[in-house]
Amino acid sequence: MKLKRTNRWLVAGVALAVSAAVFGGVAYSQTLDTTNNSTTKGPTITRSSLDLGGVGLMGSSSAMMASSSAMMGSGGERERTITNAGLSTLVSRGKQGASIDQNTNTATYTGRSVTLVALASPHGKPNMTWEIDGLVNPTVVMRPGTQVDVVLVNTDWGYMHGFELTVTPPPYPSMAMAGVTDDFFLMPLPPRTTTDTSSASYYTRSANLIAASGTYHYLCPVPGHAAMGMFGMIVVS
Repeated sequence: MKLKRTNRWLVAGVALAVSAAVFGGVAYSQTLDTTNNSTTKGPTITRSSLDLGGVGLMGSSSAMMASSSAMMGSGGERERTITNAGLSTLVSRGKQGASIDQNTNTATYTGRSVTLVALASPHGKPNMTWEIDGLVNPTVVMRPGTQVDVVLVNTDWGYMHGFELTVTPPPYPSMAMAGVTDDFFLMPLPPRTTTDTSSASYYTRSANLIAASGTYHYLCPVPGHAAMGMFGMIVVS
């Protein structure tokens, strides 16, 4: 189902407005730590303090097709919280079937079913970057027709992050959503619940897609994040 950009803007705008109200502007007003986000200051959040009632947005395009035509949380998209131990289990599941090349910063999948776990600005990594399979902003390679379970985990402290796939290459403007084509989109999530990663809970959102041949780019749609380097590439061939 082709996603209408007006619908995406409407839902994303509402979610970001609500988050800004809840966080008191923290998500967009802090000074960025470009080396390690462990000291980034942010609010303590509980699940009840930002519960959009399952409202999310799952998009599709003629290239990367969502496996369900549902949008705005009516099906397909899933949201939950996990513990630090659960995060480790999820990361291990994402690495299954992946051939990881540190030299080329590439993760290659040859299987027909893939769990793509995207960690948003995790502790110990450069701020405003993605971690996938232990790599920072890697190129991900997979075969056409691969069934992909995309799992967004916000591992940051103090900033919301979402996940977007597009055929539009970088560089990206501060308002990245205004400059990319219609695509696959997972709504931004709140940051982890505490600064202490051992006791933190993490918000996750996931949905399925079927990969078609082409070159795509993943990014964070929150204003300014992709412009600061929060993007990578997916090659389906």
